[in-house]
Amino acid sequence: MKLIAITEFSWAHRGVEIETFAKGQEIETKDKDLIEVSMKEGWTSEPKEEKQTKSKGNAPENKKGNE
Repeated sequence: MKLIAITEFSWAHRGVEIETFAKGQEIETKDKDLIEVSMKEGWTSEPKEEKQTKSKGNAPENKKGNE
């Protein structure tokens, strides 16, 4: 998943490997804890283009058989 750092923060991967993320940095991660905690705490958000892509996938005009 891609995230954008809203503020500078540090994260300890597996509780031991500390990484600092800069404000505005794009983060590519599969770390579910990092995703959940950073978004809940307001440290990160999804990139705008990714949010738009997800919402377009749910649009009725993209679904077959809705006629």
